[in-house]
Amino acid sequence: MKNLLKISLLVSMSFFGKNTYAGSPQYEQAMKNAVTQLDTASTKEQYMQLANNFERIGGAESKEWLPDYYAAYCYAMTSFIGQDKKTIDTYMDQAEGLLNKADAISPNNSEIVTLRGLINSSRIMVDPMSRGRKYGTIANQNYKEAEKLDSLNPRPYLLEGQGLFYTPKMFGGGKERAKPVIETAVAKYKTFKPVSEIAPHWGQKMAEGLLKQCE
Repeated sequence: MKNLLKISLLVSMSFFGKNTYAGSPQYEQAMKNAVTQLDTASTKEQYMQLANNFERIGGAESKEWLPDYYAAYCYAMTSFIGQDKKTIDTYMDQAEGLLNKADAISPNNSEIVTLRGLINSSRIMVDPMSRGRKYGTIANQNYKEAEKLDSLNPRPYLLEGQGLFYTPKMFGGGKERAKPVIETAVAKYKTFKPVSEIAPHWGQKMAEGLLKQCE
């Protein structure tokens, strides 16, 4: 599996030379390959390899926001896979820097604001007791903003509901509060249509799984 992933990454990288340009067939194909791999990624190593690949694509296609967005997403996902708490902030700093680049290219983007919320949520895991209120509040503000920017996007509702699900009831969370938000996310996933094959589309299985736990 590791060798196949590395070979595929090298093939994707080989598309990028000095003559590529934004929206080129090479860019589209490399992104399709990387996003397909991202859809099945589950280990820290896979996410890190994909983050590097997306960063290379972003370096070649500086006018495209998706490569930096996906690289940031990969870094964010590592925080949920047995991550050493001492390294979470380092990876989230990298993710935030990449997301700032994506935001400069595509401002007021619901997907980018949603991912900013996930990054802030990830920082909580370093020390939930001391960081929960600060970063939980910021993340929730991110989700609310993302919902206003695009009410059809299911991902901010998913992450808002997930935050409530894992927040203790005594602090305003719990399954009862999370359920209606997650139900909204699941309903939106059923009608959501990505604008392209490489556009963000993650989260549906996660939303459906959380809803089952709420029930």
